[in-house]
Amino acid sequence: MAEAPELFSEQELTCSICLDLFTDPVSTPCGHNFCQACIGGYWASSSVCTCPLCKRQFDERPQLSINKVFALIADKFKQTRYGATGLSAPVGNGALDSMDDGRSTNPFLSPPQAAAAAPENVVWCDVCSGVKRPAVSSCLTCTASYCNEHLQPHYNTPFYAKHPLMDPMEALRGRTCSIHRRLMEVFCKTCQRCICAICVLEEHRTHKTVSVQTERLGKQKLVARTEQEILNRIKEKEIRLGDLKRKLEGVQNYADKERGDVEHLLDEVSASLDRIRTQVVGGIQSQLEGVMSKGEGLVNRLEAELSQLKDRRATLEVQAISQDHISFLQSFEEAMAPLEDEKQDNAEEDSDFSLHFQLDDIKTNLSDVKIRVDEIWMGELRPRASRGSRGSRDSRDSFPAGELMAAESMMSLRGSRGTLRMSQLSLKDIKKSKHVTGLKKARAYIEDVTLNPVTAYPFLILSEDRKQVKRGEKLQFFRNSQQRFDVWSCVIAKEGFSSGRHYWEVSVGENKDWKLGVVSESAQKKGLFDMSPTNGYYAIWWSGNQLRALTAPPLTKVKGHHTKLRQVGVFLDVEEGQVSFFNVKSNSEIYSFNTNTEFTERMFPLFGTGDKEVPLILATTQ
Repeated sequence: MAEAPELFSEQELTCSICLDLFTDPVSTPCGHNFCQACIGGYWASSSVCTCPLCKRQFDERPQLSINKVFALIADKFKQTRYGATGLSAPVGNGALDSMDDGRSTNPFLSPPQAAAAAPENVVWCDVCSGVKRPAVSSCLTCTASYCNEHLQPHYNTPFYAKHPLMDPMEALRGRTCSIHRRLMEVFCKTCQRCICAICVLEEHRTHKTVSVQTERLGKQKLVARTEQEILNRIKEKEIRLGDLKRKLEGVQNYADKERGDVEHLLDEVSASLDRIRTQVVGGIQSQLEGVMSKGEGLVNRLEAELSQLKDRRATLEVQAISQDHISFLQSFEEAMAPLEDEKQDNAEEDSDFSLHFQLDDIKTNLSDVKIRVDEIWMGELRPRASRGSRGSRDSRDSFPAGELMAAESMMSLRGSRGTLRMSQLSLKDIKKSKHVTGLKKARAYIEDVTLNPVTAYPFLILSEDRKQVKRGEKLQFFRNSQQRFDVWSCVIAKEGFSSGRHYWEVSVGENKDWKLGVVSESAQKKGLFDMSPTNGYYAIWWSGNQLRALTAPPLTKVKGHHTKLRQVGVFLDVEEGQVSFFNVKSNSEIYSFNTNTEFTERMFPLFGTGDKEVPLILATTQ
């Protein structure tokens, strides 16, 4: 065997696949020799099992065994040719080891004798004996790491020219098969894991395998798709986050503005009350000081006169008991001097000590202001958790302009008598009272409403602006809808209200058959039924020159509003459960439904007509 280098040339001992000297050589049934790992990897990457040289095709993958004699010759050739470099044979699981236990081993992967003080992440040279030196590169073919000295053959020897080098890494142990100590170059799609070429020839013979590069390309596409999906989601989240932040910023800005407006109005109210206090109290005090000054002067004068009278009386008493007749007569004239006239003093005392205050109107109006302020807190503006989330309208619509009023009393003293003047100014965003009565107050909540054609009875004719409706001769709406009336000649508005107060007006003119009111969102619309509060309808009906409230069988006749009724106002208070109707021309209330309980559903304006000549016309707010 020592003559092996002379009996075989290097070309005859070279694998035609890896172009290196044989490592664990095997022979195919056609007689060609290859490295066991090379032929295994070749067959793993091909769907047809053929010989790489003669292209002979095998029906089944042949069971190949290592030619130990041929392997020994190849190993001896390596030792003879490359032994002088100071490095052992480049392939560590050759025939020399296989001859002993029949199993491939790699001597380079034995645990290193690391220095005691070395860092944990240092990769040690697999060739160094004794003191280990840190590795500078790792060879994927040798599956070993080398220090700078033992790496030189990979740079200087042609045999190692095709060995791929990389930065030193302990992960080489994770790149090699734990059974065969071979580099894992094949991916088993059946088991979904990386294996070595020998595994392909053994337990994975019947499995579907591809090279790790091929599998990487496929997986890379999945990674790219996943990355793109994540990128899309990131963009979507960023957009949603931006929108949410803008909404929150808008809410914050709106709250700041409203808070500023309210604080400004409250400051104005407080300033007005301070002016009232200063002027009214100051006027009273001014009058009081004038009267008290005069009174104190008169008191001093009366006290002096009283003292004089008492002295004169004492003198008279002394004279009366005197026994000296001559002295009595001599002082008689002086003692009997006439007293001063007191009529002028009495008139002065009676006329100048009354205060003239005209404060009844002031007290009444201040009492009204206090009541309204109490109503604002107790009934209108105090937060209501049960209503905060309901309603499809913007919260700003709960307080429309003109709806909220309060009185600011501006008073001034006029003249020395303290006559007071009062003027009323409106205060935005404060509701007047809890229960609305009267057309004037109801009109503060006027709304624009339009007809919803989806709900219209099929024979009703609606104007293009959805502000007029009358009965037609022909079918107008052909498409059926769950919200469409099919028996009652009615239509409801697009706008629904789940909170707050709302008012709208309808011109009925000479229409001979009409209905006006409100209806709950879930109320029945199909078929024949009673329009009554029990069924969610709160309405009045004009027909046959009679006005009736659709209460429940029997209907309630409403008197006093016959031929004069030309324009009707409808008022809705959701929280109070109130629906009222007004004769706009006479400025009077027609009829009112007062449930005294809050409507729990959205309420929609209701309009009905059977007149084919005169339409119902919804008023437009200016």
